Amino acid sequence: MNASTFRLYRAEDNSSFLAKITIIVPDRPGSLAELASAFARYDANIILFHYNRSEHQNRVLLEVACESMESLGAACKEAIANSAAASEMLSSGLELGLLDTANILRIDVHLDHKPGTLGEFAVLLKMHNANVINMEYNEDVSAVSALFSIVTETPSEIDLLLRDMNQHGYHYSLLYKGSDRQEVEHIIGLNLAERFFFKLKKLLNTADIERMKKLFSSSRLLSDTLVQFNNEAGRDLEAGNIFTNVLAFASASLMKAADQFSFTALAVIERSGIKVHSFRLPTGGNVFILEGKNELVMIDGGYGLYYEKAKDMFRSRGLDPARIKRIYISHADADHAGMSGLFANEFGCSVWMHPEAEGIIKSHNRAWGSSTPYIDLNRYFTVLVNEFTQASFPERWNAFKKTGNEYAGGFEVVDEFSVDGITFSVLVSLGGHLRGQVFFLSKEAGLFFTADYLLNVGSLPAEEREVLSFPKFMMISTNVDSALFRQEMDMLRKFALDFDAELRSRGSSLIIAPGHGDYYEASALNT
Repeated sequence: MNASTFRLYRAEDNSSFLAKITIIVPDRPGSLAELASAFARYDANIILFHYNRSEHQNRVLLEVACESMESLGAACKEAIANSAAASEMLSSGLELGLLDTANILRIDVHLDHKPGTLGEFAVLLKMHNANVINMEYNEDVSAVSALFSIVTETPSEIDLLLRDMNQHGYHYSLLYKGSDRQEVEHIIGLNLAERFFFKLKKLLNTADIERMKKLFSSSRLLSDTLVQFNNEAGRDLEAGNIFTNVLAFASASLMKAADQFSFTALAVIERSGIKVHSFRLPTGGNVFILEGKNELVMIDGGYGLYYEKAKDMFRSRGLDPARIKRIYISHADADHAGMSGLFANEFGCSVWMHPEAEGIIKSHNRAWGSSTPYIDLNRYFTVLVNEFTQASFPERWNAFKKTGNEYAGGFEVVDEFSVDGITFSVLVSLGGHLRGQVFFLSKEAGLFFTADYLLNVGSLPAEEREVLSFPKFMMISTNVDSALFRQEMDMLRKFALDFDAELRSRGSSLIIAPGHGDYYEASALNT
């Protein structure tokens, strides 16, 4: 945790003095009142105050003016001493009780520009057990206006607080009074962990959220990792928010693995004698089964927690999971590879991945081998998602092996396999999404499995589209190299359209089978 510090400055004529202070305070009701009162006792006037829990849960930035250097120095030392004593009681965890936007108030309050007025208002907040989650005051912007975001234990307490403010003669403008209809992104001051639980609230019912909170309480790994995720994501809120959306969606999968499980099975298509079965699970990536005469071949496997339900899903479509002899994985994200180890353990089927998947799996970091500035955030995110979704990677698996100096659409062909004599080439990406991402192309059958590229976003449920935040999800933060990813997308689109035109000249066409959303004709890429 950052230490409390202060620096003193004097005016050229020695008529006044200024202190710039960084101070660590407990994140609880009353902290602001105690801090402001320490300066009021020394007749020191707070001229700048900045506190935002989404940036740091305990850090306050202050500028304080006073006519006496001795008084100002003493006030700073007392405030820092008080914060040091309080910091010993600070928890290393996160408070996850802030789950209802109806308990939040955003308000612009008129405060007289003199020592003690902020402390007096803070005492009023403390009387209502109101916790400040964001505060902004800057004398240069407005000497008499302070912005507060406040959370209370109940919505009714907000009404009582406003009544007391009226009785005490405070003038204010009401900017936001909590409502579940308000988007939480518009509320300033929530930390990333709280935003994560607000996202869950959209996906789960109250009982499920309580189960999730208990899971955090009972798992030291999940609790500690969420704290680390929150701290790391706070360094870049844009990246953190996108990861928070995906994390919430992955964790919601826990509640869909039993009674709430459902799936979408697309119409079976047949190409060159191979039947293609496509399944969309409640959350996570698609699962494809290639049905030949003698065996079933799986392309990608969704979250591990769906394993038992997935076997029943296959059987309901006349596919015996015991006939699956080979699994080909596009990349080592949990939503595409998470159940592959379970199939290998039960049925002895062989699993194939790119050699670089080993680094991702062993490091528990989907950004392994990349130079992304979000390398630590990716590690905490990967651990959380893998734990939530019970990812199971095989202990032993086969690595694709380079077969020759061959390229398709600018992507190197690193291996091939066949199903009933129909050849599938394994194309390796350039690494924009993550290292070791591959695509599977059958020129004979006109099938192109593109994983997390060329997705059919329009076919996804509204809930999933919102969580994945397309196109931002795929083009900013969940890719280890966004610029490279965009280049790959252009290359894939051009290759797919050119090859589709070639097939159409022979009376056929190219089918795109993406990792998310329904399969579609490659010609749709022109629209």
